[in-house]
Amino acid sequence: MIMILVFGGTTEGKKSAEILDFIEEPYYYSTKSKVETPLKGKLISGVMEPAEMISFCRKNGIRLLIDAAHPFAVRLHKNIYEAAQQLEIPVLRYEREYNESQHLQNVTFFDSYEQLTAALLKSNFQRILSLTGVQTIPVLKDVWESRTCFFRILDTTLSRQKAAQSTISTEWIIPMTPTDDVDELLKLAKQKKAQILLSKESGVSGFMASKIAVSEQLNIPLWIVKRPVLPNFNFTVHSEKQLLQHLYILRKGILKKDGELRAGFTSGTCVTAAVKACFIALAEGAFPKSTEVFLPHGEQTRFWIFPEWISEKSAACTVIKNGGDDPDVTHGKEIGCELKLTPKNDIRFLQGKGIGKVTLPGLQMAVGEPAINPVPRKMITEALETLAAEYEMDTGFEVKPFVPEGEALAKQTFNPRVGVVGGISIIGTSGKVKPYSNEAFLSTIKYQMSVAYNSGCEEVVLTSGKRSENRLRSEFSYLPDTAFIHFGNLVGDSIKLAVQQGITKINLALMLGKAVKLAEGNLDTHSKNVQFNPAFFAQIASECGYDDAIVSQIGKLQIANAVFPILPVAKNIFFYQEIARRCYRVCQVLMPDYNVFKFVLLLEGTHVFAE
Repeated sequence: MIMILVFGGTTEGKKSAEILDFIEEPYYYSTKSKVETPLKGKLISGVMEPAEMISFCRKNGIRLLIDAAHPFAVRLHKNIYEAAQQLEIPVLRYEREYNESQHLQNVTFFDSYEQLTAALLKSNFQRILSLTGVQTIPVLKDVWESRTCFFRILDTTLSRQKAAQSTISTEWIIPMTPTDDVDELLKLAKQKKAQILLSKESGVSGFMASKIAVSEQLNIPLWIVKRPVLPNFNFTVHSEKQLLQHLYILRKGILKKDGELRAGFTSGTCVTAAVKACFIALAEGAFPKSTEVFLPHGEQTRFWIFPEWISEKSAACTVIKNGGDDPDVTHGKEIGCELKLTPKNDIRFLQGKGIGKVTLPGLQMAVGEPAINPVPRKMITEALETLAAEYEMDTGFEVKPFVPEGEALAKQTFNPRVGVVGGISIIGTSGKVKPYSNEAFLSTIKYQMSVAYNSGCEEVVLTSGKRSENRLRSEFSYLPDTAFIHFGNLVGDSIKLAVQQGITKINLALMLGKAVKLAEGNLDTHSKNVQFNPAFFAQIASECGYDDAIVSQIGKLQIANAVFPILPVAKNIFFYQEIARRCYRVCQVLMPDYNVFKFVLLLEGTHVFAE
């Protein structure tokens, strides 16, 4: 199902389409006039008023509009905004970058073409070179009817036809493809003996820098019509990097495919892609647009490369992390690497900005090492060895991964608990991220158990999350942070990991909803696996001696917490003690006799223990 409509016909429109093609996100590509292009999207053309846009979007299930049209397409921007407001869907504006040119000596800005025309007619300029495009020929008619005014237009059949329709003489029309070549524009201006240059505020992709350079070299004025003020769109990006970041983020929301969970890629795979791109840049003198990474299980994937810099012996670039539908704090963030050639024939891993350092024993890396796990190190090493052989380069390497936002992102992870400080970890066992994978979560729990044990802590407190942990902090104030471990819903697996690690004292806490599921024998309490069973809840009440009326009430509950008004904790503590005892018995069978186990049921204002 196509869910994106791109308004293009510009450099930014083509870049938007290229990014969407690369990430295999289907789209419609809309232009005013029919165009021929190798893009993968479905091409549509023609002017669409708001009503037509609304009808098209509803018919085709459009959830996102990308406005990459020319900044001077005022009517189109207005139509897009009005349609989006009525449809209640967001607009992502891809706005071209603009260099600061407001205070240059020869540059003058005008608020409109009317203002520019009036100024020209009052001036003494007789030979004018307009770089404003074919659409402005009718707008500047008063100028070219009274002065010699040359118009550079695109070298296309459509542009020539539009110029002819304006009745301007063909001798004033210069069909050519604009570039950033200063010498080319300089030659044209000299050939036409231009006394002044005209332009729209066209930004970097409109080669404004070359126009300013020619103005300065010839010491002639450059008069520019300011870009119009755009509507207040939902998102605005100025580069391919920002566009890709927003698209990945939007995939988790408005672009999420119903009934489908998308896989993503680990931070280790991202660094490997950046390393390969840096190697190619050093070997060939330029970065590739994308690189291919082979995952440990044989699968391969590609990453779009964003160069940072390159010198004779080192290079750096970034990629954008695609975590898929997994709840990953680095999803949509930049992950990069600096690669340096060294005389020693080895590979060293260094700590870059936003990468954590190991400070506690128990992880897969030694204390003092950058937090780059063994599998990513192996992937990177194999990639470098393969490339070095292919390019016949006898050299060593320093690999320095970096994550610009890594230090802030790490605060949202378990890194501080396991003694990784200063940033995130570069992890991954398969190179790929499976959404909501128990495997990845259990790996994190295992690391935490290992750090706790190797730090001399033989007692842990297992809770489902931060809220439960906070409730218990005062009860176990003698334990360090590393002893508090979150298991989410994986009660049984977490207990087994603690036993395997050699931890001898295990405290496990749950709130009532999950506790009722555990008491029934469910060691994974996730709602996708097990639902709250009111009949079982009512059975406990019956076995505790409550009368039929109360048992019947409990048997009709939709959630466990609704029992509190029926059986207030203070007067019915024995009921909640029975739930705690049942939870204890379910868990206790997973542990050998030498383990000390305590179960804690967290209730409103109090705790109930079973041991």
